[in-house]
Order: sequence, then structure tokens, then C-alpha cells
Amino acid sequence: MIEALISGKLIRESILKTGASGKSYCNVLLAVAVGDQQPIVIGGIAFGETAERIVKLGKGDAISVTGSLKPSEWTNATTGELHHGLSVTIASVLSVYDIKKKKATHDNAAPKSGNARPFDDDISF
Repeated sequence: MIEALISGKLIRESILKTGASGKSYCNVLLAVAVGDQQPIVIGGIAFGETAERIVKLGKGDAISVTGSLKPSEWTNATTGELHHGLSVTIASVLSVYDIKKKKATHDNAAPKSGNARPFDDDISF
């Protein structure tokens, strides 16, 4: 397995499901740009809180994920043709909404006064 950081766009909406163990999960499909070539599609699965965050996003939303990347293969049910690809078990996710949320939290924590001097210690040289 390869530990990877992957940035791409969601190809479809993800649906939160519950496994036999009672743990929530979701499957994702990401379109990942590869230079000037056609984007590649990477499938993935996320569990727990990470899955719950992903399902709040929609088709076309940009996200970055980290996790274990591995080769995968499947047979096309219609043609019987064998296909090869990549899949990732997602450990963490970051979206632009997370960044906006953190920025808003940071902005709200900033002093309201425009005259505030954050560094007012006397320093002798």
C-alpha cells in the first residue's frame, strides 16, 4: 500500500450507509487531474466521522483526501472486460468548506478593536 494525498472533485453524491458492525461509511468517486491528460478516476471508501463529512458535500465539490492507495481491478458486468484502477481507504478529508469554517472561527476570535496592539512588550536593545 501507498500512503497518498489526493486532490480532486467528487464525481457523484456520496450516500452514508451503515455496515453490519454498525459503523457508518460511504463510497466516493474522485476525478483527479493528471497534467494535460484526461482526469483519472479514483474510487474510495471512508468510515465514521470522515464519511459523515464527505456526504455533506455534493457532486463537483473539490476535496483533498489522505489514505492508503492500492491498485484495484473489476470486471465490467456488461462486456466482461477486465479493468484496472486505483482505490483509496480515506483516513482524513479537507474541503474548501473546512477552510472557510476555520477562517470564520479565526476571524471571530480576532480582537474587535482596530487599535489593539497584539505585541506591546517593552524590549530594550
